[in-house]
Parts: sequence; C-alpha cells; structure tokens
Amino acid sequence: MKLSEIAARVGGSIPPESGDVEISGVASLRDALPGDLSFLANPKYADQLPTTRASAALVARDCAPPSCGAALVRVDSPDQAFAQIVPLFTPPPVAYAPGVHPSAVVGRGVSMGVGVHIGPHAVVGDGAVLGDRVVLCAHVVVGEGCVIGDDAVLYPLCSVRERCRIGRRVILHNGVVIGSDGYGYTTQVGADGAIAVTKIPQMGIVELGDDVEVGANTTIDRARFGVTKIGRMTKIDNLVQIGHNVQIGECCGIVSQVGIAGSTHIGDGVMIWGQAGLAGHLNIGDRVEILAKAGVHRDLAAKGIYLGSPAVDRREALRQFHLPKTVETLQKEVAALKAKLAELEKDSHS
Repeated sequence: MKLSEIAARVGGSIPPESGDVEISGVASLRDALPGDLSFLANPKYADQLPTTRASAALVARDCAPPSCGAALVRVDSPDQAFAQIVPLFTPPPVAYAPGVHPSAVVGRGVSMGVGVHIGPHAVVGDGAVLGDRVVLCAHVVVGEGCVIGDDAVLYPLCSVRERCRIGRRVILHNGVVIGSDGYGYTTQVGADGAIAVTKIPQMGIVELGDDVEVGANTTIDRARFGVTKIGRMTKIDNLVQIGHNVQIGECCGIVSQVGIAGSTHIGDGVMIWGQAGLAGHLNIGDRVEILAKAGVHRDLAAKGIYLGSPAVDRREALRQFHLPKTVETLQKEVAALKAKLAELEKDSHS
C-alpha cells in the first residue's frame, strides 16, 4: 500500500520531498524494518526516531523531530491513526466453521442461531440461547438458561454459569469465569465459643453489555440478589476480580489485577489502572481515573485523578509523597539553627 493511501485514510499530510513509498507492514520504532510504518505518540520514545529503520512514521502535527530517514506523516493523533492502519496489515482472524463438534455436549431445549460454532468438548446447558455466529471454543462451558448474544466469542476454558447473560460481540478470553458465587458468608460464635461460618446463597446473575471484552482468567461474581452488571463497551484486562452486585458503567477500562469489592457502583468512562483495589459499597463518579496500586476506601464522586492508599486527588498525593523529604530538610535546617544559637549563647557568656 502506498504511503499516500495511508495518509488519506487518517487525514495526514506528507511533505512533498518524502516521496510515495510502499508500505508492507507495521512495527514499533525500535523493531521496524524497511517497508514498515511506525508511529511516535509518546515523546519518551522520540530518541528512537532518528535511528529507526521504518520507511515512514506517523507523528503529531506539531512534532519537531530530529533528522531521520523515515517519511513523516503528520496527523492529529498518532496513536489513533496507527490503530486505524494496523488492521490493514493484520493476518485474517481464525475462521470458525459453523457446526457442533462430535465431542461437544448440547443440552435439551438449546436454541441456536445461524452459523454457530461449538468446539471440542464444549458443554451447553439445557435451555441456553446462542445467538447468530456465536463461537464457543474448546472446553467452554455455558450453563443452563444462559443467553449468549450474536457474534460473541468465548475462547477456550471459559465458563459462563447458569442464567447469566452475555451481550452481542462480547469477547471472553481464555479462562474467564462469569457468574461464580460471590463472597457471601455469615459468622456466628456459639455460647461455647465455637465459630460457625454459613454460606449465603448467591441467587442473582451477571449481565455483560454489548461489545464488552474480558481478559484471560478474570472472574466476575454473580449477584447475591439481582444483577452484577458490566456496561457496554467496557474493556477489562487479565486477572481482574469483580465482586457480587458490582455495577460498572459504559466505556470503562479496568487494567490487570484490579480488585473491586461487592456492591460498588462505577460510572461511565472510568479508568482503573493496574493493582488498584476498591472497597465495597462505594460510588465512583463518571470519568474518574484511579491510578495504579491506589486503595479506594471512600466515594469518589468528582471527576479527577486519584492516587495512593487511601486514594486522594493526585496533587494532594504528590504533596504527601514529597512531605517527608520536606520535613527532613526542615529538621536539618532547625538543627543547624540550634547549633548556631548554642554558639551565640556560648559567646555571650564568655
């Protein structure tokens, strides 16, 4: 594909002297070879531009890079433009032929749309509903009464427990568990001091909206009553734990190893970075951003960026971070002043 075609697709501009080079692939600045298109979105990697072997690179319109051999295509957002171009050079996805593998087990009263693929050793429970072009890969388990929307893809070893509902075009990566029991127990101490733990039945379900994607080995617990709900277009990374009755809005991003305790409500457009932890029964407002390793113990109603444990506004967290150093400096200054004062007192008595 000619560079001019790529520029036209992303609304980019090319200096006349760059020429209309042929592009045959995409890669990072560091790994690119002649014929590849790369991009510079983070200034941190600007020093890789002069040495890249890429034939062309997408850069911001106001970028002033050092001299380099790559033809520069100036765009509004290199990140977004590159995301538009990558699919043009991506190998076609695996094609799953419609049909049911002989080793699969399909229960009574299952409703299947057109073009459904059920792979080896998959299990579909009684009364489940599978929409058009649903893909269930090897060893997937869909429980009784589940509903799986059109064009959903469940990769190997996923489990969707009974009665849960999965929206259209949902992607569940390997090992995802939807609808396991939430952490619900009561503890009693008898007159003799013996402790007994009683399990509370988890009667609700999980509902994933359209275009949700869930990363490998993430677990989303069914509600105690009602629904644990994930809003449309929310993207969840690997190894995330979402507790019972959690409500997550639309277009959220939740990165690896986040834990969200039960009955917490999260608004639309929220971003939660890796290893953050949220206590239960909280309300998190729209467009809040929670940075990595934050510990959230209170409601965060206002849009903002939060950091630390307990999580506070990023500016306050940074002030607290620098405070010990400030105190240490003040202690040294006070010690020096006390020493000078002691000398002055000594001189006054001599």
